[in-house]
Amino acid sequence: MEHRARVSRYRDELKGLAMLWIVWFHSGLLLPGLADDLRLLGYGGVDIFLFLMGMGLAYSLQKNADLRAYLIRRMKKLLPAYLPVVIVWMAVTYPQMGYSAVQAVGGAAGNLFMVGYWLQLDGVYNWFANTVFTFVLIAPAVYAVLVGGKTRGLVVLLVIAFGVGAANLGMEQMMPVSRLPIFILGMAFGLWQGGARRTWHTAAYALSFAAGMFLVEFCMHRQPWLLIDYGMYWYPFVLITPPLCMALAFGLQKADRIKRAFAPLRWVGQSSFEIYLLNVWIYEISKQHPFSAWVWALVCVFNLALGIGYHLLVMRFSQRFSRAASAE
Repeated sequence: MEHRARVSRYRDELKGLAMLWIVWFHSGLLLPGLADDLRLLGYGGVDIFLFLMGMGLAYSLQKNADLRAYLIRRMKKLLPAYLPVVIVWMAVTYPQMGYSAVQAVGGAAGNLFMVGYWLQLDGVYNWFANTVFTFVLIAPAVYAVLVGGKTRGLVVLLVIAFGVGAANLGMEQMMPVSRLPIFILGMAFGLWQGGARRTWHTAAYALSFAAGMFLVEFCMHRQPWLLIDYGMYWYPFVLITPPLCMALAFGLQKADRIKRAFAPLRWVGQSSFEIYLLNVWIYEISKQHPFSAWVWALVCVFNLALGIGYHLLVMRFSQRFSRAASAE
């Protein structure tokens, strides 16, 4: 219970740290030695997001399990930020791609309805939005199994999740599918009531983190053929992410006296979806026009500031739209 409450309390700060990790991962800011290994693991920030998203959806469904209300709440959070970015991106890039009418229409529909990556359509903006949308849709079913079956339900769901992953070996979809177990664990963690054996739990989390780090580092440096086709870039974070979130939340609690200094981190966390959407575009541009290290530093700061500004704009627009709809 204490672990869950602590992670929930510092959820925005954890998302902020995850977003900084992802932005660094996508950048060309290289550092020597182990620091660059940390950068190369920055895709793990996505796992932190999905773990925390699972927690948040579990809380949401626990408060109100009405499916219609749930979907409306989720779409109000996702679509106002997502649709403007992806529509502008398609308007700018599609004419340059030379797509046929069928490819363009299919790609546009795949982007707008966030299924294009699963169908491997041309002109898909990014895999993450498709994954978030899909996980939002399956969350009520996951919640129903977890509430009804507790530990047994979690085991059944994880077996299914890993089975679906096995069915995607060697496929592009492995990257998002391999994140399904961590999302399920996030939902279970959100519903977890805790226990009395704190020392045992702490030791288990430390062992889980160490095992996950060993697996990913071993595969990256000794068995790279396992990384993509077999999902070993991503699966070790099933072991890494929960204890990492707990450890970071513990550190944030110990530094609570300087909580005001964490305000920028909270802004980044609250704006993380918008920052990510813009970061995808910036990352794709960098592939065509490589940046120097100092330019990358400026680009990263610009990306964060622009994402925070975009988040505030989306929030203001959404609030005005809601007030106008309520007045009718």
